[in-house]
Amino acid sequence: MKIIKQIAIVLLLLTSSTTWGQSADSFKLYTNFIYNFAQPQKFLIKDILVEETNGKTIDKRMVILYSGLSRNQYIKLPGNDLSKAIENLWIQHNYSDVQIFIKETSPGEVLLNIVVAEQTRIWQYGIWGVSNTDKKDLREMLSLKRGKFITPNLLNVSKYKIINHYKEKGYYNADVVMERIAIDTLSGYERLNINITKGNKVKLYDIVIAGNEQMDDAKIRRSANKLKRKKNKVIPLVTSKYTAVKWDEEKGKILNKYISNGFRDAKIITDSIANWPKPNRVTKYLTINEGNKYYFGKVIWKGNKKFRSGTLDTILSIAGGSVFNQNLLEERLYANPGGFDIQSLYMDDGYLFFNMQWVETLVHGDTIDLEIRINEGEQARIGRVNWTGNTKTNDRVILREIRTKPGDIFNRSEIQRTMRDMAALGLFDPAAMNVNPKPNPTNGTVDIDYLLGEKPSDQIELSGGWGGNGLNSRPSVIGTAGVQLNNFSTRKMFNRKAWNPVPTGDGQKLSLRAQSNGVSYQGYTFSFTEPWFGGRKPNSLSVSIFHTVNSFDTRLKKDPLRQVFFNTGINISLGKRLKWPDDFFSIQNSISLQNYRMQNMDGGFYGFPSGFSGLSHNISFQTNISRSSVSDMIYPMSGSNFSLSLNATPPYSLLNNKNYSSLSVNEKYKWAEFYKWKLDMDWYTTIWKKMVLATRARFGFLGYYNGNLGTTFFERFQVGGAGMFGFNIAATEIISQRGYDNYTISQNAMGAQTGAPIFNKFTTELRYSVVQSQTATVYALAFLEAGDAYRTLKNYNPFQLKRAAGVGIRLFMPMFGLIGLDYGYGFDYKQVQGNSKPGQVHFFIGQQF
Repeated sequence: MKIIKQIAIVLLLLTSSTTWGQSADSFKLYTNFIYNFAQPQKFLIKDILVEETNGKTIDKRMVILYSGLSRNQYIKLPGNDLSKAIENLWIQHNYSDVQIFIKETSPGEVLLNIVVAEQTRIWQYGIWGVSNTDKKDLREMLSLKRGKFITPNLLNVSKYKIINHYKEKGYYNADVVMERIAIDTLSGYERLNINITKGNKVKLYDIVIAGNEQMDDAKIRRSANKLKRKKNKVIPLVTSKYTAVKWDEEKGKILNKYISNGFRDAKIITDSIANWPKPNRVTKYLTINEGNKYYFGKVIWKGNKKFRSGTLDTILSIAGGSVFNQNLLEERLYANPGGFDIQSLYMDDGYLFFNMQWVETLVHGDTIDLEIRINEGEQARIGRVNWTGNTKTNDRVILREIRTKPGDIFNRSEIQRTMRDMAALGLFDPAAMNVNPKPNPTNGTVDIDYLLGEKPSDQIELSGGWGGNGLNSRPSVIGTAGVQLNNFSTRKMFNRKAWNPVPTGDGQKLSLRAQSNGVSYQGYTFSFTEPWFGGRKPNSLSVSIFHTVNSFDTRLKKDPLRQVFFNTGINISLGKRLKWPDDFFSIQNSISLQNYRMQNMDGGFYGFPSGFSGLSHNISFQTNISRSSVSDMIYPMSGSNFSLSLNATPPYSLLNNKNYSSLSVNEKYKWAEFYKWKLDMDWYTTIWKKMVLATRARFGFLGYYNGNLGTTFFERFQVGGAGMFGFNIAATEIISQRGYDNYTISQNAMGAQTGAPIFNKFTTELRYSVVQSQTATVYALAFLEAGDAYRTLKNYNPFQLKRAAGVGIRLFMPMFGLIGLDYGYGFDYKQVQGNSKPGQVHFFIGQQF
């Protein structure tokens, strides 16, 4: 079109036929010009006129500006000046026709008339055939506005964007029709209707492979693990939605599979697609050239001075003659997700400026010899250490968790551990945390900037519900009120300006909680934890005070016949981080003083011995060794928890030389006597993206020193249900087990509600995170669970358990803690007395299974 316009101008110049006036009809033949093409002549533009062919109002100044011409400008005729002006106007996409007429007004001076036909503009536009949500997304993407010129380019680009948008969503057969409707009352404006037919989502039906001899079809298809064919699909959670982008990703995985099996020359020769066997199904056809299979030969190290070649060979762990796997080689050199690698070895010893590359030195037959060239550089030391983002938490809390100190040798593992410990405080959002090392090669140092993002950490608990077991084993009203401050500061308590609304910033934990189950139960708890007791070492001090009241009738407090159980106590704990076997370990030693007072409890309530009514004291000592390496406290995606504890009272009956077989009941049980072992283990493994496999094993054993006393009726395990009964009796420990009613499993073992001395439980959960943010964490889960309670060790059988399966959802909000809802189906519910039905709905607050 541009060439045609230029030819037209040249012809006009040759014939010198020009007409002038304010309209094309008024142009008259003027004079024949004789041009010397060997010597083009310069003309002065005396004036420039502008017309719109259809008589529309037009901004003449913009037309002249776009053309690049101006008054009092000299142009050559014949020449490129006018053709360039026409081209300048065309590229604006605002005009459907452009012409330039000339008139010589006097020797050496011309008058130009630019005649254009302006494109129509958008008056309104509508999107049809899709949902309102899609319309909103498309409007943002297209950016069409009233008054915009409707050009072929605009229509084509808009159509392309829409089709590509739906292709990415799996609608591979989407169609777009642009409909233009003239507005009679508005000359030069049109309504644009965008009619969209999405069609059905296109899914991958099959992958047909040719040329593969060394690797079978099934193995190749499995390598494309995020896009499964619809034909014979087994895993329902993996998508079959086909998009070109997704296919390119999965095609790369097919080649990586070949590379990891020694076929480093493998190539995909052809890659075609066909709509078969339905319009909304596609089949991919691949032809693969596998090439030869290669093996590792000799591996030679060059430039290593710090570590011997034998040490590097051990970490590399690639034997000569093994299949040449380039992915494995680079993992062992640079980033081994399952263990140590060469780069980490150097980085953890301060060699920040270390670099390494591997080179193929010889290929003989099917064997490849390698040379790994190392430039160790100098050890780097840490310069400045900075942190930002702590708006509430005091610097001293952060400083005591930082393992990278100025002057220390650079260690990448210590940076990673610092980030993990910061997240473990529960005061910062792991998703907002980052680290920014700034190397300074000139002086051999590196500055480290920790980027933090605080999140709400305090929790308020104010809840009410219907559940648990009240009098006569009937559900009753449960009410709880409490506050947990996880960043409290006792240091600022006497500073009035620091109360906003409470003094914060030192990472101390303060908790106040009150719970009531109507007239049946009241419980009050106060606890305080200082994680760095003394301020110099991570030795924690915890103090908790509690008082509970269990009533077994509806009598008033003043009634001397009221049947009630009181439990009052204090617990003091000292914890210490250990450095051996590694610094993930910690030990905590506690002393607990409890006083049990029973009023009118004669008659064997909850397994209490008949005739016992009075006081019982419990002085116990507890040691707990634990190891925690989880990546996050709320939604861990890797790591593990391990805890082994022993809680024991002194063996009074073995030290006081009393004959317990002849003592009265009240004298026998004046002092609680027991030892209690507990073992908890958790593992977290990322399966895919935000999908995590969580496995747990729990075991508890309550023993006794003297056979004449037997198992104490305190400190037992009540097993079954959601773990939220509303109260517990006789300092029992509540163990949740989904799919069964509250404490029915332990009751089934003992014949009473007092709890069992032995329990065992195994849990497997498949979790998927739906939301992870500062304000909330939400994840769904499916679980398998099995456990049981036992009267004695003779009855203990870890292979005969009460089984259950189900699904659930968790919501964690910083202000309210963890809230959960589960549905569990108990497969062995008929074997458990008191279990009314196989399906159970469990709701809980502030606990985890």
